Order: sequence, then C-alpha cells, then structure tokens
Amino acid sequence: MEDKNSIWLDSALKTHSRLTESVITVFENLLKANGIVFLAVTGRTKDKKSALEKITRKGYKKPEVQMTDLSGVRVILYFESDVDRVSKLISDSFGVDKNNSLDKSKMLSKDQIGYRSVHFVCTLGNKRSTLPEYSKLTDLKFEVQVRTVLQHAWAELAHDSNYKFSGSLPPEIERKLYLYAGMLEIADKGFDELSSQIDLYKQSIDEKSKLGDYTATIDSISLKEYFGFWVKENGITLSSTSIQNNTSELIQELNSFGVNTLEDLISIIPKGYVEAYKEVGERSNVFGIVRDWMLITDWQKFLGNVSFNWVVDSDSLKLLGKFITGENFTNMLQALDEHEALILDEHDEEEIG
Repeated sequence: MEDKNSIWLDSALKTHSRLTESVITVFENLLKANGIVFLAVTGRTKDKKSALEKITRKGYKKPEVQMTDLSGVRVILYFESDVDRVSKLISDSFGVDKNNSLDKSKMLSKDQIGYRSVHFVCTLGNKRSTLPEYSKLTDLKFEVQVRTVLQHAWAELAHDSNYKFSGSLPPEIERKLYLYAGMLEIADKGFDELSSQIDLYKQSIDEKSKLGDYTATIDSISLKEYFGFWVKENGITLSSTSIQNNTSELIQELNSFGVNTLEDLISIIPKGYVEAYKEVGERSNVFGIVRDWMLITDWQKFLGNVSFNWVVDSDSLKLLGKFITGENFTNMLQALDEHEALILDEHDEEEIG
C-alpha cells in the first residue's frame, strides 16, 4: 500500500511539471526584455524516486512545505557581471525565500577554490497570482541556479556528474584539479573585464562620433557602431541579415581597398546613395552596402586590389547602375564576369547584350 508521501508526490509532480515549464518561459522572456544575453535556460522536475529518497534522507515531516526543489531551473550566462544583474532581476520579479537562497561563492574561504553559483528559492510572486495561466502555481516553490558558462563547466566536471573528476581523488591529482579550477575562475573574471572594456570602447566610439571625430581605426566594433548610426540617421531599411555576423572578411576587403579608418569609410560613401537605395527598393545589409560603396568609388581599384569570394547579382546591378553608367558599366560587367563574380538572370543578360 502506498504511503501518504507517495500519493502526495503523484499529484505534486504533475503540478510542478507545469510550474517548471512556466518558469523557463518567464525567465527567457525576462532576460530578453532586459537585454541580458544568455547561453541557456533549462529546467527539470524531480522524479518520484529521487524525491522519496530525499524525503527519507532528510527526515521531512511536512514535505509539501519542506521540499523546495521539486522544480529546478538553471540560468547559464556568459559573464560574471550578468549574474549580479540576473540576481537583482530575480529579487524584483519573483517571491524570494531569502532563508533558503544563497551565493555559493561567498561560502568559500579565502584559500578555497570550488563550486560557485547563486541559488534562489522562489515563488512566481504576487504579481502573477491573478493571471489564469499561473492558476494553482503561484504558491509553489522552485529552485533557481544562476551560473556563468565556466562556473557551469566546473560544476559539471567536479560535482554534478558521475564523471572521473568527481568524488575523492588522490591528493596530488586533486591539487591539480583545484589549480585548474582556479584558472577557470581567473578566466571568468578576465572575460568579464574584457566585456566591460569592449563596452567602454563602444561608448568612446559613440562619443567621438558625436563630436565629429572619425579617426578611429576600422574594426568589428567601430564598423558596427558607425554603420548602425548611419542606418538610423538615413532611415535605411536593411535585410534580415544582421551586422552581428562576422565582419572580419569585409574589414579585410576595406583595408585592401585603402580604407582603414571611419574617416576613410565616410569619404567613399557616394553622394546620392541613400536616395538611390530607397528608389530601387534595395534591401541589403552592411556587407552589400559597404561593397557597393567600394565598387561605385572605384570598381577597377577594387577588382585589382581586393581578394573576394562573393558575386554581384541582378538586384545589386540596379543600384550600381545608378552611379556607374554607359561604357564604364559595360566594362565593369565584363571585368566582374572574368572574375566569375557576376550572376545575371536571362532578362538582364538580354538587356545588357
């Protein structure tokens, strides 16, 4: 005959399964709404066997009150500073059980290196209690772990799995394990510092641009910042391909073309380009637009100096034809064709022919 704990768990685990799914969705939406980039938000609902084992091991008399981890969610972030941001977000957005929430890193003494993660025990909070989708869920508790990618790697290697690094190891091996864990901790802090440095660099580019100072060398950050400003200022509509893509190849092309600073880049923007772009209904991106600028400025120099592996299609030619005309246009087409960098549809081939 089943005991009362087993009967209670049959019902509780079904409800907590709903809770886990709901909390994952809430977290994903919160992180996106607050501009916090994350690797993953995962969740699990404890299985009946492990729940019963814990009730017995802990000697719980009222598991319906004492069991706070039937639902568990893990938030994995890229940077340490984001752990603090998410911790504040949790405090502001959920009902936090402060007595059962802790920061594992603060439990380590000054000479210890080990498992670091922030743990919260929460409810969905009063703000969600009136929403029908959270019916019967708002008073239930769930556990949240917030980690960086490298903290997660350490926890998986040394604690959360049955991998060879877990358990009691010979002293000389365990010492090496903790030394490498220390390297992960240093790397975690280093990546966080680099992230902050990049943010400051973006800010400096923006501030200099507002003052008309475009002497910054072109790199992925300065190109993104300036191009974003140019797009917004001119009301340009882009295609779905984002500047978030790797621009290293484009920057190499610019350098080969003799464009090394933002000032150089601005100097090759053709007069009337914005109007022509809008007139032909172009929907391009940073790659297509900047390559347009180079070809329009001096297509012969481009083809002679720049190594590239892309092609010009019929849609691109409509815009290029606004600036490169007559025999010069025909010569460009022939040169592009010789470079195997031209794709035309039958209609355009007939027109050009």
